[in-house]
Amino acid sequence: MGRKNFLHCSSLLILILAVCILAAAQKAATNSGPQSGVIVGVLEDIPAQYGEPDQRAVRVVFQKSGAEWIAFPSGGRSYHDLETFPASYPPQVTWTIAFDGRSLGTVAAETPAVFQSNSEVGVQEITSDNPVPVVGEKSQAYSGFRITPIYRPLVALSQPNFSDPEMWKPAQPSPALTAAAHQLFRNRFPKTSNCAGSGASPKPLDYINEDVKVVNAYASNKGWSLIELSLTGWACDTIAEYGGPFEGQWYAADASGNLSFLGADMDLVDAGDYDNDGHSEVLFSIDGRNTGGYRLYYQKFTRSAEFVFYYH
Repeated sequence: MGRKNFLHCSSLLILILAVCILAAAQKAATNSGPQSGVIVGVLEDIPAQYGEPDQRAVRVVFQKSGAEWIAFPSGGRSYHDLETFPASYPPQVTWTIAFDGRSLGTVAAETPAVFQSNSEVGVQEITSDNPVPVVGEKSQAYSGFRITPIYRPLVALSQPNFSDPEMWKPAQPSPALTAAAHQLFRNRFPKTSNCAGSGASPKPLDYINEDVKVVNAYASNKGWSLIELSLTGWACDTIAEYGGPFEGQWYAADASGNLSFLGADMDLVDAGDYDNDGHSEVLFSIDGRNTGGYRLYYQKFTRSAEFVFYYH
C-alpha cells in the first residue's frame, strides 16, 4: 500500500511540474519583451475600379527596427518605382487582424511582382480562403480622397501583438482640456476666411471658440488624451483647404494636461502594443489632397513614422 501511495504521489508531482513548466513557457512567450522586425499592415477595403469588384487587401506599411518604426518604401510616382518597390516588401505574411485590443482572426496575403498603380503601393493580395474580418458597415468615414463608402481599416500584424495595455477609448474631454486645445487651435489659426454663402468670395472671418467643435476625443488609462478640433460652417463652393482650420486638427495631452499638435487631415484607426514593449502605439490614416497613407505615433507621441501614397 505504501508503494502505491508513493507511485501515486510521484505521478501527481510530475503532473504538477509539467503544468507549471507549461504555464511558465506560456507566460514567457506572452511577455517576451520588445520585438524588432514586427510588421504592421492595414486591412483595407479598396473600391472597385474599371468595372472590377471591391477588393479586400492588406497594405504593408511599417516595420520595427531596433527602437524605431520604419515605413516601407512609398510615395513612388513612376513605373520604375512600381517595379522595384515590391522587392523591399515581405513576399508572404500570415496576418493577425486586430481591433480595439482583440484579435478578429487571420488572413494570409502575398506581395505582387509589380504594384499596379501609385495607389496600390504596398498592397498585398489576400490568398487565404477563410472569411475576411469586417467591423461595422461601409461608410465615408475612412474613404479619404476617393469619397466612395468603404469598410473601416483594421490593423494587421505579423505577430499576434493585438493587446492595447493603455486601453484607448472614446472619452468626453474635460473643460480644461478643451479650453487648452482651443488656445492651441487659435495659435495655429489666428486668422482665417470664409464665404457668406454659395457664389460668394472668401472674406476674413473673426471666429469664436463656440465655432470650433470637438470632433473626436479619446483617453487612455495612463491619463493621456487625444482631441480633434475643427472650425465649423465652411460655406464656400470650393473644398476647404487641406490642413486648414475647417479640417480636423489633432492634439495630444499628457497626464499633466500639456498639449502638443499632432497633425491634420487624419482619422484614428486603432491603438495597440504592436511591438510588445508594454506601451501602445497609435495609428492614424491620412486623408490628404490626392494622398492617402498612415501615421504611427509611439514613445508618448514624441516619435512617428509616416507611409504616404498617391492616388494619381
